[in-house]
Amino acid sequence: MSYKTQFVKIKDLPPANSFLSPGELAYLQTLRAEKRKGDWLGGRFALKVLLAREDNLLPLCSLPSENTAHLLEMSDVALALLKQIEIVKLPSGAPQVIIGGVADKRSVSITHSHGWAVAAVADAQTFLGIDLEKIETRSRIWAEEFFLEQEKGPATDEHLTRVWTQKEAVVKLLGRGLSLSTREIILSDNQVQFVGRAKEAWLAQHQPQIILNSTRFDNQFIFTTAYAAARGL
Repeated sequence: MSYKTQFVKIKDLPPANSFLSPGELAYLQTLRAEKRKGDWLGGRFALKVLLAREDNLLPLCSLPSENTAHLLEMSDVALALLKQIEIVKLPSGAPQVIIGGVADKRSVSITHSHGWAVAAVADAQTFLGIDLEKIETRSRIWAEEFFLEQEKGPATDEHLTRVWTQKEAVVKLLGRGLSLSTREIILSDNQVQFVGRAKEAWLAQHQPQIILNSTRFDNQFIFTTAYAAARGL
């Protein structure tokens, strides 16, 4: 069981019309806030590039490497190929990849934070969720609202950010979006337990054993991947 990731800096993106499908361009026009547009575009571009690399669609073109900030120059041919990969939003808010009009069965996830966008992909029999957050000081009220007492640990900015990314990544893995509360996901020593609606979602997925992988990125962020092999298939 494995996954691949792609990081991009949002400020380095090519023009939207050079890599978005007509449907994606139409959706982009419905977004009003510039930050929202940038985050959305960054996630789509990161995922398209990652899938293009995985599928060897662009073997002769310069692509950004897996974990680099700087995008290399991409030809018009390469960008046109990215248009053939369309990413739509499911009712849950999760991304769904469409290639050649056919829904792709691989598991994908997107996240963004403070000018960065990240995408991840795993095989079809995998549950996957990712989250990227900047390490920064947050209010005590925030910690009280989203964390249980045993999750606060040393309560440092880095620790609380790590726990937050783990909860968010698990929410994405469960595929229920904002319908779940982070307090329904209980973390202890990198192990995950569930209550309430989160437990119902986990049971519906045949109780997969979730693995959390959290690392520092760019010395300012915590990046977490939550993944699990699907059971009962």
